[in-house]
Amino acid sequence: MDRQTEIIQEGVSGEVISRLPRQSLLRDLLVLSKARVVSLLVFTAVVGELLAPSFSRHWIGGLAGLVGIALAGGAGGVINQLIEPELDQTMRRTRRRPLVGSRISRRGGIVFAAALLAGAIIVLATLTNPLTLSLTLVGTVGYGIVYTLYLKPNTPWNIVWGGIAGALPPLIGWTAVGDPVTAMPLMLVALIFLWTPAHFWPLALCCREDYARACIPMLPVTHGVARTRREIVNYAAATLAISLAPAFLGAGPLYGVVAIAAGGWYLWLTLRLKGMPENGAADVFARQVFKASINYLLILYAALIVGHLTVMAGLL
Repeated sequence: MDRQTEIIQEGVSGEVISRLPRQSLLRDLLVLSKARVVSLLVFTAVVGELLAPSFSRHWIGGLAGLVGIALAGGAGGVINQLIEPELDQTMRRTRRRPLVGSRISRRGGIVFAAALLAGAIIVLATLTNPLTLSLTLVGTVGYGIVYTLYLKPNTPWNIVWGGIAGALPPLIGWTAVGDPVTAMPLMLVALIFLWTPAHFWPLALCCREDYARACIPMLPVTHGVARTRREIVNYAAATLAISLAPAFLGAGPLYGVVAIAAGGWYLWLTLRLKGMPENGAADVFARQVFKASINYLLILYAALIVGHLTVMAGLL
């Protein structure tokens, strides 16, 4: 074990003794909690809060909601890695994760997940409301346990149904500021739900050999590359269609224009991928489509904020 991989095997907060620079430990904890994924969850929750009518009056609850989502999302990421270290060891893109390399022990991961989840529950129970707490726990359990333990190893449509958990943050943000559930937050949830397969399956195409070796029934493994590409196009088109709904629910015409342009751009990328021959170049392009899908969602949600502000200011 080299100096970049050694953390003694005994827990966290006094029980873990690190022989690495603190920055290395912090980096490993961020990877363990899937901080990049969590940051996207928090961003979509921010949009849900900003669109909610009561945000300006209940911003403390909104801030608490973001903290709770971040902590609970991190806990879900840790639980995911605790359940499937053997799979992470098999996959090229995950085999350097902290638990796989024994830089953080399994016991340490359990303590870390428990601390994150306990923090989320305390913050949400104290500063928000029961619905926000319940939705957050549904998302955490849905991803960390239901998706990881049951859906992922048993059905090629795992990312479809598992995507429900990752689609909840806009609704959680909306309820955190005390507003009742309406069509707008539900459309934001539906948008992420339909976007998720079109986002993840391009990456699954690149990693299909790893999934096959690990006996994980991802769609490219069970139904082939051509079928997966068709489904990516189908879900991209569905995402484009549902993305127009917020324009009629208060997001305004500026958002609608951006949704059409961004959705058309991403749909074009998926159609290009669908028409490419099955070779290494296609796999490289599939990874580019995966990255573009993240930018697509960021553009949509940023446009929601700008469009909403223009409507409130009476500019459009």
